[in-house]
Amino acid sequence: MPLIPVRAAIYLRVSLDHTGEGLAVERQREDCMQIVSSRGWELVEVYTDNSISAFNKVKSRPAYDRMVEDFTAGRFNALVTWDLDRLTRQPRQLEDWIDAAESQGLRLVTANGEADLQTDGGRMYARIKAAVARAEMERKGARQSRAQLQRAAKGRPPRGIRATGYTLNGELVPEEAAAIRAVFEAFAEGASLRSITAALSGAEPVVRAAGDLTLVQDLPSSVPVLPTRTGKPWNPSTVHGILRNPRYAGWSMLDGEIVRDETGAPVRAEWEPIVPDGVWLEVQRRLDDPNRATNRVGTDRRHLGSGLYMCAVCDSLVKSHGTRYRCAGHVMRSRSVVDAVVLGFVRLRLARTDLADLLVETDDEQVSNLAEQVAAQRDRIKRARADYKAELIDGDLYSEIRDEAETEIARLEAERMVITAGPTASAILSAPSPVEAFEAADLVAKRAIIDLLCEVRLTSAPRGRKTLDPNSIQITPR
Repeated sequence: MPLIPVRAAIYLRVSLDHTGEGLAVERQREDCMQIVSSRGWELVEVYTDNSISAFNKVKSRPAYDRMVEDFTAGRFNALVTWDLDRLTRQPRQLEDWIDAAESQGLRLVTANGEADLQTDGGRMYARIKAAVARAEMERKGARQSRAQLQRAAKGRPPRGIRATGYTLNGELVPEEAAAIRAVFEAFAEGASLRSITAALSGAEPVVRAAGDLTLVQDLPSSVPVLPTRTGKPWNPSTVHGILRNPRYAGWSMLDGEIVRDETGAPVRAEWEPIVPDGVWLEVQRRLDDPNRATNRVGTDRRHLGSGLYMCAVCDSLVKSHGTRYRCAGHVMRSRSVVDAVVLGFVRLRLARTDLADLLVETDDEQVSNLAEQVAAQRDRIKRARADYKAELIDGDLYSEIRDEAETEIARLEAERMVITAGPTASAILSAPSPVEAFEAADLVAKRAIIDLLCEVRLTSAPRGRKTLDPNSIQITPR
């Protein structure tokens, strides 16, 4: 019978390439190529997975998966690898290759000469080695997890992939840290994830038509362009992960959660925080707000007073409705007229010589206490809802508890807003010409200044009156 030609494939892998140069893979390649050459086999292809672990069965190994498909298709009948643990650390995968050696005559050769899957002794050795290797990897994983927990408990920087803004040793990367700080501040002041993401990526403002109107989505001017490590644009989920990370407020963390000591107190980290507690807590409040729509385009406020001005009848926040501000059943006012009055008031206030008195120092401890009180009121509503569902209280009592808690939350939120004017608002107030700084600011910053300086309530314009009734736009200085 004619001899069946041996068509060989080589598989190369290292779990972690520290330098990115692929030197370990090249050393494996040289040894495996020597085997193919010395035996006179025909080399079909070299499959390489660089810096990819074989321990995690969920993690994809593209070259390995392609090699399996090629073997199934009959493209090669010999496989050369440097060591069995380079091929796989999964006993189930090893059994597949053992089946291939027994039933299909696959020649599997290792460069260290230890494996021969065509003999019972070789198969037993391979199974024992795979089991030992997997057990060692599990012990190693447990040791690493324990070490990470110990580091976190002492407030030391976590190992692994570095966070944007920090080195692996927890030192600040100035340019990145400044960008991360701007991201937190912009979101705390009302900018959306999408607009912040677009600003980081260097995108232009989004312009789109809405009937007879042209709407422009302002991008927060305070957020600089920051290239990603991959060179690809930023995405909202990445920005969301940054905003949720307690590391940026100087809290020790593990698996995304703040680490606490034996008393339950959060552990302060050794590294320098990028944002103060107050800003971080405000960001968490916004992210937790169920009324914040995050899954659609256009979550930014496009108009100066929408969600900021109030109805003088019911104190509800007015919404934009075409060219007007509207509170259903109570108020319908021209946006341009109202905005002109409000902007005129703000310009006069910004021109005052005593403007510095409006600057309020942020008290992070006080902000933290307010946030805890808000959380306690929200928990009170949750407990009342659970009691109502369990028929422990009736609907009237549930409504009473909910209304009281929501009223208290509104009061606490208002107090917090007075304390945390926001860095962008502070920058405008402390500028050489606050009026010019305000005029040059983006929509988010202008809204922050208006909210800081005054409350605006609207009533319906008197019927039949063509001139503006100043009493129909009630502006109360803060």
